[in-house]
Amino acid sequence: MLNWNLLVAFTSILGDVHSADVEKSLELMGKGMLGIFIVMLLIFLVIVILNKTTHDKNDDK
Repeated sequence: MLNWNLLVAFTSILGDVHSADVEKSLELMGKGMLGIFIVMLLIFLVIVILNKTTHDKNDDK
């Protein structure tokens, strides 16, 4: 007979936490971190493009 207690990762105040819940949480966290990284990369690229297009040509000191 299968022991169903192996599916419970731990027991919290709100109830049992199953390993599938932990996997879903890690997947969601990974997507959120990827989204943050993409937004930071886009902001960096916009700053680089703005600096190249609007730099002052009289900085020959």
